[in-house]
Amino acid sequence: MRIRTIGLSALALTSAFALAGCGTINDAPADSADAAETKEVDTILFDYPFTALPVYSAVVKYAQERADELGVKLELTNDDMDLTKQVTNLTTYLSRDVDAVVSFPADPASLESIAGQYMDSGKFWVSYANPLETQDALLGLNAYASGEALGTHAGEWITEQLGGEGKVLIIEDTSMTFSQQRTQGMMDGLAAAAPDAEIVAQQAGITPEQGLSITTAVVAQYPDLNVVLTAAGDAAQGAYQALTTAGRDAMDPNTYVGGLDGNAFGLQRMQEGAFFRAEVSVSAKDIGYAIIDLPLALADGSGEDYETPITLLTADTDNLSDYITEFGG
Repeated sequence: MRIRTIGLSALALTSAFALAGCGTINDAPADSADAAETKEVDTILFDYPFTALPVYSAVVKYAQERADELGVKLELTNDDMDLTKQVTNLTTYLSRDVDAVVSFPADPASLESIAGQYMDSGKFWVSYANPLETQDALLGLNAYASGEALGTHAGEWITEQLGGEGKVLIIEDTSMTFSQQRTQGMMDGLAAAAPDAEIVAQQAGITPEQGLSITTAVVAQYPDLNVVLTAAGDAAQGAYQALTTAGRDAMDPNTYVGGLDGNAFGLQRMQEGAFFRAEVSVSAKDIGYAIIDLPLALADGSGEDYETPITLLTADTDNLSDYITEFGG
């Protein structure tokens, strides 16, 4: 199967080229009549509430690499999976010497006012994945398309490998609008590609531990469970471990585990030919670099929204080893 890059806008393609070619977000003409006033950005705060997820450390690694390269200081919040802490940390940093914030708003309604306060104080606000009404730019990610790509791939596999009648566990995440869209896309893609597949259970979880616990319980009730789809790749890691612990052969041709977001464990199993069959992911390097590049582009008046390309990764992906390296494998 070839790599499929899903749902890229013209902006995303232009920005992706700029990132790959020169490491910066696409620049607008320097003499543009409506270019914003140039500002200095020396310190950038990256705020991501789900700090316990393995994807976080992978993204931060490349953000720090880019910051060091360009002589920018990178600050990090420690929200520890707690939305209240996210609000508290952002409020605290409002009075500190930061020039720009890139934040994943776990609860957008709670952060609209804070974003406005940052902007009123002359600081740039970039929303990551979850857009706000109040922001300078969006570092976007097409949540629905990500989920739909995974659901469609799994449904096609069910149709081809199982005659269209697989038993499916969905490990969802509906804690915020962004994750609801991912889950809905996953469900819609599955339903369209394998309408006769039976969803035997649908439970919430995002961490490897939650994926392990949920799948262990479900496979005990449904020993013939053969498909697990997760709204987070880290939960898929736990699902895989639960199935192999229950005695499922890692190379079983009739089992499918897949998740959203890069997870080194899952990608390594995929490379080995195991039943961890797909992940839909962004490049940790692209996101990490964009966390630095986009605020700097805003500072010189050339910044604009950037949609992060998403890619369906399978065992047939030519540069799978690159993704494994990016995510710490």
